[in-house]
Amino acid sequence: MNEPVTTTPAPKRRGRPPKAKTEVKAAPTQPKPRYKMKAKPNWEDVEDIAFEDAPDRLRIAKELIPEGMDLQWVTDSVFGQAFPQRRAEFEKRGWTPVHQEDFDGQFDGMFMPKGTQGEIKVEGVVLMARPLELSRKAKILDRRKANEQVQIKEASLRGGELPGVTLDSQHPNAVNSNRINKSYERIPIPED
Repeated sequence: MNEPVTTTPAPKRRGRPPKAKTEVKAAPTQPKPRYKMKAKPNWEDVEDIAFEDAPDRLRIAKELIPEGMDLQWVTDSVFGQAFPQRRAEFEKRGWTPVHQEDFDGQFDGMFMPKGTQGEIKVEGVVLMARPLELSRKAKILDRRKANEQVQIKEASLRGGELPGVTLDSQHPNAVNSNRINKSYERIPIPED
């Protein structure tokens, strides 16, 4: 007894049929021609072809910062237009432009071509330095000014100086409902 064999057809593949694999023959290597150039070709001294610029090209590692000094990038120009007022504000606070030969030349060639004269400038910002003690004092003053602003606003709210609302600051409802809540959250600061 022969039973009829039923076969289900294979599902059809959609899309184009795969291409046949072809062998790729390597081209014969020929000696590369030497090009005559005024400047010495940079490709002859390449050590790491996979080198990529760091995501933050202005970053200065902590170990490179001279001991007892603070460094900061200060806006010098935007789209080629100089901002002398902005820079003058920093210079009045003790910030001094860094030249490539400063600090025994440790920044020479790091941000600009090696041996370039003048201040270290990158894309509209200039590297400036000042003693670390001045920066610490400035941070304390900035914190003190910020706290004073908060205290002034708290005093005006407690005193009934609410915009658009006329309330007696000594009225029991005003005293009971005027509350100021403070909260502090830790913000992670990168250590490097």
